[in-house]
Amino acid sequence: MSVADRLRKGESSRWIVALILVVPTVLCVFADNKVFLMILAAMVGSMAWGEFFINLLGRERLGLLVLALLGFYATLAGATFYGSDGQTLGLAVALSLGAAYFLHILSPEKDRVSVNLVSRYALGHVYLSFYLSFIMLVKQFEHGGKWLLFVLLVTAMSDTGAFYVGSRLKGPKLCPKISPNKTISGLLGGCLAAALAAGLSHKFLVGTGWRELAALGLFLGLWGTFGDLFESAFKRAMGVKDTSNILGGHGGFWDRLDSILFNLPPVYYYVFWLSQP
Repeated sequence: MSVADRLRKGESSRWIVALILVVPTVLCVFADNKVFLMILAAMVGSMAWGEFFINLLGRERLGLLVLALLGFYATLAGATFYGSDGQTLGLAVALSLGAAYFLHILSPEKDRVSVNLVSRYALGHVYLSFYLSFIMLVKQFEHGGKWLLFVLLVTAMSDTGAFYVGSRLKGPKLCPKISPNKTISGLLGGCLAAALAAGLSHKFLVGTGWRELAALGLFLGLWGTFGDLFESAFKRAMGVKDTSNILGGHGGFWDRLDSILFNLPPVYYYVFWLSQP
């Protein structure tokens, strides 16, 4: 198979996966009842947590995985029903569950292993549970559904722009030790696509200017790429190409969330700033 054939195959697979995921996501994003979005976030987050857990903490610690998921649900539910205060309380519960587990297994002969595990467990909650729960905080703003669509659209356009521009122009590598396929041309193409998509979003985000949104989109293109590289660094350290193969050639749910996780918090704080009198 030629390079062009592989590229066309990758493109078609990319769009098929996107179309399968986009319909339930959009329906939940715009549903009046925020519980539907919470359930979708819980399902997707559980899959991402499972991939994170298997790769970083192993398959044999089922009890700890259950505690990790309970902590994730507590953080998500707290954000859904009690806002940022509930989000913080849920995260505290999640970390406390892990602390209790590690106090239980701690012994002199394996204390170094325990410290390593508790660090990874805590990172998972800050990175996955805390970051993903911002989806519920954004939802609670006026026009929150539109702002969530903005995050998804800008992130998707950044990813798509980087893929097409980087595949065709190639050129110097962006960070070859972490992600050998990413190029500087892809980064620039992704950022420009994100800025364009964000600027055009002023048509449905009433009360916002296209210049400010374009600047935000440019930042999200950069920041989302950093999130992508952050996850790639884990995969490089673990010696795996994808976190799982549940989505075929697109890897796992953690692979699909990497940039979105990083882009949710800055959009939340931007909208929060806009909402201040």
